[in-house]
Amino acid sequence: MSQILSLNSHDYLPMQIVPVIASFNDDGQIKPLYVGINGERYKVDSYWVRRSFSNQIEFHCKLIIENMLKPVIMTYYLNECIWTIPNSPENN
Repeated sequence: MSQILSLNSHDYLPMQIVPVIASFNDDGQIKPLYVGINGERYKVDSYWVRRSFSNQIEFHCKLIIENMLKPVIMTYYLNECIWTIPNSPENN
């Protein structure tokens, strides 16, 4: 039986890695602008930030999807420079 060892905190099934267009300012603040989910690009209308664990930042966002605001939590991993969202049936 083979086993796979992952040293990444984001590498497990409930999370999906997504592309994000974001703005980074000189003070180190990050502002997500757009997120790609299933090949579609959505605009981030608003967000608030919560530091969750060390080297992770949670962005509680409202995305504009089909002229409606839908909430999504995006997590940015500082060390890996990647973004994830919770995996759900509508994200597959």
